[in-house]
Amino acid sequence: MKVSSDGHVLLLSIQPRYAGLIFDGKKKAELRRIRPRVNRGDFLLIYVSSPDKVLLGSCEVEEVIGNDPKKLWTLVSNKSGLKKSDFLDYFEGTSTGYAIFLNQVQEFKQPIALSRLQQEWVGFHPPQGYRYLTLEEVDRIGFMAEHDVTDICSRLKPKFSQTELELPQISSSK
Repeated sequence: MKVSSDGHVLLLSIQPRYAGLIFDGKKKAELRRIRPRVNRGDFLLIYVSSPDKVLLGSCEVEEVIGNDPKKLWTLVSNKSGLKKSDFLDYFEGTSTGYAIFLNQVQEFKQPIALSRLQQEWVGFHPPQGYRYLTLEEVDRIGFMAEHDVTDICSRLKPKFSQTELELPQISSSK
């Protein structure tokens, strides 16, 4: 899947029951009242909120759609992990709701407890909703989780042209 060079990685806080549905393959759309700046091919890292308090895994964004909540329900009713009444309560008072469709969900080999995150990442606090991550932060998470983040990191690294990567020729004249 081709991704633009301005890809994003989002650290997303999700309640335990919904995170469980995502990793069980039963929840394929994450719902938000505010649209994060993610697009097809971007990545989400999933932090499971209290009482679990653990960074559990990752997934790729398949698509993001926004719509009037009643219309959105028709698109995500069997993918949201919610009953219709809970869905409508969540979006009450908003004119537009957003669904982030997920694919390639992967649980980390070594989930990372909040205590370890705070010990090894000075100043770490789980986001209330979400936050964007830097390449260095993604690398740190990959190391702690014993998870290959090559795909994720390669999409964040600046793109260089072939000529920018070539070293100057050294001539040996004797």
